[in-house]
Amino acid sequence: MADKVDVNTPLNAKIAEELYFKAQFENGSEEPHVAIECGSGDDVSFTGLGKEELMKYADDPFWKKVRLILLIVFWIGWTIMLVAAIFIIVLAPKCPYRPDLKWYDKSTVYEIFPKSFQDSNPKAKKADTKTGDGVGDIKGIQDRLKYLKDVAKSKILYINSLYESKDEDRLAITSHVRIDPLFGTMEDFDMLRKVTKKLEMRLIMDFIPNHTGKMNKWFKKSQMKDGVYTDYYIWATCEPNNNTYPNNWMSVKGGRAWKYDDTRKECYFHQLESDKPDLNLRNADVRQELESILRFWLDRGVDGFHVQNAQYLYEDENLGDETLITGKTGDNYTDFEHNQTMNHPENLKILQGWKNVLESYNTKPGREKALIVTAKDDLNTTMEYFDAGVTIVRVSPLSDSGASFAEGSVSLAVSNASLAVSNASLAERMETKLKDLISFNRIGLMYSDKDSSRLASRVDVNPEQIKALLTLQATLPGVPFNYYGNEIGMTDHPTLSAPNKYRTPMQWNFKGTGFSKNTLWLERNANYREFNVETEKAHQNDYSTLMVYKRLQELRGNESFQWGKMSVNRTGNLLMFTRKADGFPGYLVAINLGTSKVTESFHATTRIPKEVKVVFHTHKDDNIAISLSDTSYILDPSHAVVFKYNSE
Repeated sequence: MADKVDVNTPLNAKIAEELYFKAQFENGSEEPHVAIECGSGDDVSFTGLGKEELMKYADDPFWKKVRLILLIVFWIGWTIMLVAAIFIIVLAPKCPYRPDLKWYDKSTVYEIFPKSFQDSNPKAKKADTKTGDGVGDIKGIQDRLKYLKDVAKSKILYINSLYESKDEDRLAITSHVRIDPLFGTMEDFDMLRKVTKKLEMRLIMDFIPNHTGKMNKWFKKSQMKDGVYTDYYIWATCEPNNNTYPNNWMSVKGGRAWKYDDTRKECYFHQLESDKPDLNLRNADVRQELESILRFWLDRGVDGFHVQNAQYLYEDENLGDETLITGKTGDNYTDFEHNQTMNHPENLKILQGWKNVLESYNTKPGREKALIVTAKDDLNTTMEYFDAGVTIVRVSPLSDSGASFAEGSVSLAVSNASLAVSNASLAERMETKLKDLISFNRIGLMYSDKDSSRLASRVDVNPEQIKALLTLQATLPGVPFNYYGNEIGMTDHPTLSAPNKYRTPMQWNFKGTGFSKNTLWLERNANYREFNVETEKAHQNDYSTLMVYKRLQELRGNESFQWGKMSVNRTGNLLMFTRKADGFPGYLVAINLGTSKVTESFHATTRIPKEVKVVFHTHKDDNIAISLSDTSYILDPSHAVVFKYNSE
């Protein structure tokens, strides 16, 4: 039995090398004890070599050789591994190049006319049967964010003017820093921005610096020649009763661009309607006011601005006459060359200043701010916008008139009557105009907006042509802009006048109640039962316009569509182009804009590999592997197909 030693007794004995001691606390006693067991010499373990033995081995010639050989083997192996690693690094394929894409490069922009998107107001004429006041609002937009993100597949929301105003368009602005009560409150706006941030969505607003409304306090003070406000607008002496005006300038909307003011006894200049007097941007106080407006909204989290009417910002300081076109009478706006009132060089300078304001908020990656303009001018003017620092220049692949190209036009026009007629021009202009632009800049591709005819109405409400042109928009380089409702094939109202016929309420369901259950501010289009979100989302409706649009947005997320180079080919009415980013699969987009079937050997025409996969079709099943060497591909009229291929 082991000897017991009280733990309170000091232990000073030296333990012998042959013995080991095992300490163990015993339980059950009032005082702690330690039990020490003395093992026999047979239990002693090996404790290593002594110094003398170690030195004997160290000096042994045999072990010296062994150590030297092992050292040499180690360094040879290490050198071989180092060389192999360098060899692999040098010869292995490098990671594909990925450009530094910004948030505005990655998603389609969804444009909303707020009055017509979604009504949410709780007040009603009959609370038990109706809800809302028949007018779209900010809360209504918030209610539909899930649709925008999950179905329309857009992470960028562009809302037309929400400013306090006295006109239907919300352009006769009474305050640039207040929300019009028709749409809600500033708290509603702040909540919308909070929710969009949570959903990782961006918010773009209209910025309207060219003019205000006549009810704006600035104009009222300018009428009275009140201090600094005296020259906030462009005033000149005139005698309209004697038909004496400062010059021959005409309004874009028709009639003289000068309106006599009974209070000030002078005429003020208005590029647009007479209730929208133009601001005098040569006045430093006005420029400071506009910068303050930008900062007000940037501080509230806005991600960018679309500058309305950027081409009209400055006019000739000396108010010189415009040049009358030979053979014209001078009674209409189109009778003049607008070299005094449009695209003035100072427009670019002030745009650069506003871009600098936005840049001051770019404090880290992901916080970039976008400055957007819409170009309706020649190619040189469009390039000048980019030189001034504009982030995106919007252009329309369809001209307003439906006419063929004018030389130098940046638009890609197709004929309303027959897409096939102008297909050759479309392919040619894509290659000669847009290709160079998009190689260095961001083009915004739009088919329509609140002031122009909808896509469906431009192609005679042909669903197949709509889907073909949506395919073109989604697969070209640039940033697509989708006007609300184009994704479901909404049309212009057949009896309303412009611009309201482009702004009818969003068609959410076949009952016509998705927008509001109350009396609507504007008559809905009669075809809402056929063209609406609910119907086009229905089960087994995979080739509806909406479902095709959704698949196109998903397809556009691939690397080659995000930043790949473009090469255009054309055979008759068949438009073809490839998109290819180095190191990633390429895509061939083929669109038949004619009225009859086409048969094409794409491998021979475009030199893409023979083995491809159909990843998108506007009318047939996709995700099908085919060999282009086995047979020519048949494409029906107004159909579009996208092939995916790997580089050979």
